[in-house]
Amino acid sequence: MDALLFALTLEVVLLQMRILEGTSELRTRKKTATKSEKAQRYKLERDRQTLKDVVRRTILEIVENGQWSTLQDAVQMLHEETSYPVKLRLNYEHLRESLAAIMSELVAKQSQNVLELRNADQKIAYLRDETKDDLQNANARLLYVDKWLLARHESLEMQINLEPRAPAPQFDHENRVHSELLKAYELQIQEREQALQHWKQRYSEDTAKIDKRLTNKCEQLREAIACRQELQKLFDLHTGEMRSWLTFKSERAARLAREKRLKDAATRLQAWWRGVMVRKALGVFRYLKNLKKTPTKKKK
Repeated sequence: MDALLFALTLEVVLLQMRILEGTSELRTRKKTATKSEKAQRYKLERDRQTLKDVVRRTILEIVENGQWSTLQDAVQMLHEETSYPVKLRLNYEHLRESLAAIMSELVAKQSQNVLELRNADQKIAYLRDETKDDLQNANARLLYVDKWLLARHESLEMQINLEPRAPAPQFDHENRVHSELLKAYELQIQEREQALQHWKQRYSEDTAKIDKRLTNKCEQLREAIACRQELQKLFDLHTGEMRSWLTFKSERAARLAREKRLKDAATRLQAWWRGVMVRKALGVFRYLKNLKKTPTKKKK
């Protein structure tokens, strides 16, 4: 009985899904969909088809065996799919933490290696200086030993009353060349020092001149800024007066032009009316009617 009720419930679910598919198709036909909406629709259709297949197989299995292992397997698979992103997220966080730890360890090792390299450079420099000092000390001692042996040999020869041995030949030419080279180098060094002093003095003089010019320019700039500010204040102070004067000028020009137009029109009207009065002998020109016209001379 329970299996029959469950099968009926699944059939109802299938019927409701068909109704929902029909309504969704009607909605999608009325409006155009974007790419994201199409992708969501495709995913929804795929999930619906999967759910239909599971429900149908479950119904067949219930009818045949009275069990619903297919539905249980589908639910178990769905749980696994939902837990898979969580596992991925946890794995990602773990990998991120391990990467941060490895990066911090690498940075610490790099700083330690840099420190060790610096200490090694210092040790190398110290050992180089120490070997150089030991070599110079050994050369000085060897020279001292040679001189001491030579002096000891001479003293022994003098004690035995042997004929003194001729001194070793000296390299006068090499000494002269060496002294000349030293003098040449000293002269070049003096020239370089003089040139250095000259350019140092010139540099100081040029910098002093440039500083002086800069100070003068700064003073001129300050004076110009102060003058501009004063002029701006004066301009702002008389802005209203200038504006009123400009308006007065424009109004006066308009008034004069209007008066001139009126005067010209009145003059024309008056000249026209006087001409009419003269021609028609009106008003004060009435006497012109009684005057006889003077005969015009005929041409021969």
